Amino acid sequence: MENSQIKLLDYLRSKTQVDLDTFDMDELSKDSRRSVLDKAIELATQLLDQYPTVTQEELTIEIGAILLAIQVRPFVTGNIHIMVNPNYAYYQRKTVEAAKRLHHLFHEIDPSFDPSRLVLKIAATWEGLQACRELHYSRIQTLATTLFTMEQAVLAGEVGCVSISPFVHELKAIFQPSYKGSDSLLPLCVQAQQWYLQESLPTKVKACATMGLDEILQLAGVAAFTLVPDDLKLLQTTQKNEAEVQSLSLFQGLSTLQVKVTYPSYVNDEAGYRTAFARAEEGRAQLKLGQAIHIFCDFQTKAEQLVRDAKKCDA
Repeated sequence: MENSQIKLLDYLRSKTQVDLDTFDMDELSKDSRRSVLDKAIELATQLLDQYPTVTQEELTIEIGAILLAIQVRPFVTGNIHIMVNPNYAYYQRKTVEAAKRLHHLFHEIDPSFDPSRLVLKIAATWEGLQACRELHYSRIQTLATTLFTMEQAVLAGEVGCVSISPFVHELKAIFQPSYKGSDSLLPLCVQAQQWYLQESLPTKVKACATMGLDEILQLAGVAAFTLVPDDLKLLQTTQKNEAEVQSLSLFQGLSTLQVKVTYPSYVNDEAGYRTAFARAEEGRAQLKLGQAIHIFCDFQTKAEQLVRDAKKCDA
């Protein structure tokens, strides 16, 4: 038994919900997806008058994301995730409007879609999390992304996010291997999950932005895991000693019986939250958050330029 081998993907799936994220904002540019882009442009042109506060390019990207989600829906058993325009990360009202627009667009494009399966990814800024609070009252599900601290995790639970995405590494380190970021935030995933268990909150921890198999295996037992395709393939083709693999998990024995940790309530205390977050990791957390939002905004800009280029080609 001690020498038995286990397939890593099977093991991880036995402990954790496994999701896939391509991190590919240029998906619509691929030849196989050109029909989706053309359809998105066509629908955005038709519907633009209904949404006067957004540009045609932005509306096209939102519709394109929905069309792609509809394509993969037959292969997805759980929720469908779509990210709200990251340019709204510091605008509560615009974030709420964008989230409601995405829900309305999804229903308009596919009336048969169950809206309870749609989860909107929103940056975990103060403004973004307050938008999540407002959307929760409207029964719109949200995931708090770009999350690096327990202060963000606590507030996300308070405002009713269905899940959070702690970034184990800075987003820049994922895209630029030569960049040496700070230490991994593996313990944050454990602390956040423990906090939600302790406080009987339904919010789930969905870890992401890991590096290497060892970090993935250390997080076996987290509520959910977002993997990139290369890591998924590696897990699928790798076997290791079962006892060794199981010993790596940081979630062994996690329960509400451990020593309780206390955090202040932030949901109605903007100044208190901003002060606590500013001090997290001696100020580094603010830099990580800003860096991640900057990268996502760059993806949004490239996607909108792709739409403009496609429209020129069709003209």
